[in-house]
Amino acid sequence: MPTRQLAPEDIEARLRARFGDDVTDAALQHGHTAATVTAARYHDIIRFLRDDPDLACDYCEFVSAVDWSEAGMEVVTHLFSTAAHHNVRIKVKLPPDQPTVPTISDLYPAADWHERETTEMFGITFAGHPQPVKLLLSEPFEGHPLRKDFPLMTREAKPWPGAVEGEDVEDE
Repeated sequence: MPTRQLAPEDIEARLRARFGDDVTDAALQHGHTAATVTAARYHDIIRFLRDDPDLACDYCEFVSAVDWSEAGMEVVTHLFSTAAHHNVRIKVKLPPDQPTVPTISDLYPAADWHERETTEMFGITFAGHPQPVKLLLSEPFEGHPLRKDFPLMTREAKPWPGAVEGEDVEDE
């Protein structure tokens, strides 16, 4: 069991020492280490964060995603050490056309539902997931509602009555 909380810069240093260029970016965000890593090493990095005795990230708080539109997708995984009380956020940038990352449900069983929801809402594939079936939407539902390219039915049914933000409105 770890005896002390690690500072974000110590967590970053350990990740970079172990995984080198596979840690493409790291920053302090809201008091937590936030590291961007390659999809190829995502599973290994998550396992390291769980199994290293000084890191001991034994709790997977969530797995979700962000749609950055043309820039692609980003899987965000937040881990916590219940013994040392430090947080680590791991991000993986993915291409918009075929976003795929390995599952971590074998490391954290709680990630199973998070990954299923992320697949359903964003269209991200978690390779090796044991049960990639829908969780929230009906089977015949098509599309991924949290993607920016998903058509909003209210805007399809009737035009938006207001002006677009930033546009000048002409006085009549």
